[in-house]
Amino acid sequence: MSPTLKRLTAVFLVILAITMLFGRLGRSALHFDEAIYAQVSKEMIERNEWLTPHWNGQQWFHKSPVFFWLTALFFKLAGVDEFWARFASALSGLGVLLLSYLIARRIYNHAAGVLAVLILLSSQLFVFYARAGTTDTILTLFVLLSAYAYLNTEDDDRFWLLAGAACAMALMVKGAAGVIAPMVLLVTALVERNLVAALRSKWFWLGIGLGVLIVLPWHLFMYRQHGGAFLNAYIFSHVINRAKSNLNEFQRGYGYYFSVLRNFFFPWILILPFALLLKRGRRSAVAVILGVTVFILYTIVQTKFQWYILPAIPAFAIIIAGFSVSFFADRSRRQLRLGVLAFILPWSFATYGVLKLVRTVDPDIEAAARLAKQATREGSGLMAYPEHLEMTVLFYSDRKLCTDPAISKLSHNVTTECTTSELTHIILRKSDRDKIEGSFTITPLIEDGPLTYAAIARR
Repeated sequence: MSPTLKRLTAVFLVILAITMLFGRLGRSALHFDEAIYAQVSKEMIERNEWLTPHWNGQQWFHKSPVFFWLTALFFKLAGVDEFWARFASALSGLGVLLLSYLIARRIYNHAAGVLAVLILLSSQLFVFYARAGTTDTILTLFVLLSAYAYLNTEDDDRFWLLAGAACAMALMVKGAAGVIAPMVLLVTALVERNLVAALRSKWFWLGIGLGVLIVLPWHLFMYRQHGGAFLNAYIFSHVINRAKSNLNEFQRGYGYYFSVLRNFFFPWILILPFALLLKRGRRSAVAVILGVTVFILYTIVQTKFQWYILPAIPAFAIIIAGFSVSFFADRSRRQLRLGVLAFILPWSFATYGVLKLVRTVDPDIEAAARLAKQATREGSGLMAYPEHLEMTVLFYSDRKLCTDPAISKLSHNVTTECTTSELTHIILRKSDRDKIEGSFTITPLIEDGPLTYAAIARR
């Protein structure tokens, strides 16, 4: 590529990335996990309590705090709304694109970097979660940053400092899930036979020390303040239990993530097996190990959600991009033009699927948010049914969320327990009213599309 063409390509990619990740970012209501994390961030600034997270008025030890700190800061500076609830994730998405380019360029060349970015921007899994106010994209950012730092230690050992900091930040974003970053670096160093040289470098040990300094203070504070309650929720309930048992209502087997790639990483999934098995770059081991490790690890874990494998998607995009560029490296000009055309057609199809997905809204979630805003004038407890509406209702209503063990089988716990006098209203689907009237008296007050806001009393 000529310098002018490179600059034009960079401008195009920046405009495309900003449009895809930030366009109409705040247009839809917050759904399940988004609403949980936004509520935790909102309660941070309402309580002016930045160290111990709270949700629904109770201490909440499920995740590390970095994502909540960032979102709470945006809320404090710019106001509480959907755009700022998602901003940290979308900004991290830009970082993921940049790091994917840099890693692909280092392993292969500039063209592979450009191709990796284009593949990611046509991936439904990546774009959807980059636009969602959850922790997974920022976790992916720090995992990739650790991989990029590792690649650069070949030239300068001081990059171990960046690798240590990135691994620590991955842990501070999503707790034990962040272990994937140091795990990948360790396995890669073993495979590439670099571990002994790393152990002899003072910068390697300084990187570990820096990581400890980042991770340790908050965890020590939380343990000192909350003791066993913190450890039980943070480690046992949300790490060990998820690994050894299924904590959601879906029965997902060992082939689940193949179906996720087929549905949300198409058509690139068709090229991936060839890219993994055939020609790779000299230092591509870190990308291969990252993608394969994430995929295998979460296949073994019993609780499965599609976003768990998000850190693997940039790694797969890099590998596919490198394979594609290598495949056409020595072709004739005519064959190269056919190759570009062969890429543009599926890319356009995949990008259309991304745009269609991000424009899709859930009518139940939108109606629940509108009804919850109208319900803010009431001061007592509020229930929602079905359960996937509960977190949205809590965020938009600013009322205590109540659950019932009979109808809230997954979400009911001590933090959402309400007395008979506390529970006064419910937001529910009209079609589900008969399912709960055996336990409650329902008096409809306001209707909005498929949902109803109603007074409720236990029978």
